[in-house]
Amino acid sequence: MMVRIMPDRLQCLAMALGPTARRRRLGAHLAELRENAGLSFAEVGEHMGASPQTIRNWEKGQASMKKMELAALMDLYDAPHEVRQTLEDARREGSKRSWWSTYRLPEWFKPYVGLETDAALVCNFEQELIPVLLQTEDYARAIHTSGGHITDPEDVEKRVAARMQRQRRLLDKDNPLELRAVISEAALYRKVGGRKAWSEQLEHLLALGERPNVMFQVIPYEAGAHASMASGFTVLSFAEPTDPDVAYMDGLLGGHVIEDNSDVTLLKNLFDELRSSAMPQRESIDLVREIAPGQP
Repeated sequence: MMVRIMPDRLQCLAMALGPTARRRRLGAHLAELRENAGLSFAEVGEHMGASPQTIRNWEKGQASMKKMELAALMDLYDAPHEVRQTLEDARREGSKRSWWSTYRLPEWFKPYVGLETDAALVCNFEQELIPVLLQTEDYARAIHTSGGHITDPEDVEKRVAARMQRQRRLLDKDNPLELRAVISEAALYRKVGGRKAWSEQLEHLLALGERPNVMFQVIPYEAGAHASMASGFTVLSFAEPTDPDVAYMDGLLGGHVIEDNSDVTLLKNLFDELRSSAMPQRESIDLVREIAPGQP
């Protein structure tokens, strides 16, 4: 039975997207084709000579495909020519090297960077540090060198450079990334990198806080216990409605992307609770100004 994907959905793959977004949307189309064909992961895997998990990974956009593998799937699903060509274009683009491939990032972190690069909105809660997308270069460098076990000395400058590159989307004139951040008051007082780096970091935070696409709120000490005392986290949302939100959490031993809908929803609700416990944007800016040395 021939199955079809709606033309407007195919057009989404023609948009200017990064490799990660293209793999995710390619995967979504593959899932639709498989479901329309009434086939299970096991049945497709048997036909392809692959495991059911491999098929799942393709549909989640977590693994690249070879041209012959996609062609074999298209034959199995009896996909029409226009679908085959569009999905092959997406597969080819999704297999290209990403901008972060030269920055020696940990393997466990690369999937998140790819998703963040394509996100429209980042919601981030941090307890002890200024959020990554709001950090200065010296502040970021101090974090990477604060413990010998954290970052290999040979990788420090590349990691700092990658962090600065990620921030450039906040300054994009045509399509700026929206950032909503909640910060613990403790992070404002922690003199990461020494007094000079700390002072410059607070000034940088004030400058970015005036941008229309950047909002940060501070949870004051007086708020007491809040909804996420254990750890920070990030939730990413995308411009295309068919791209589901994802979340991310990390720690000393690495991090992981969270895709389960119920878990992502829980963290989104948690972020809303944190925002309700935090000071409004203007009061948060006033607090940073009071703490920052040399501010009037």
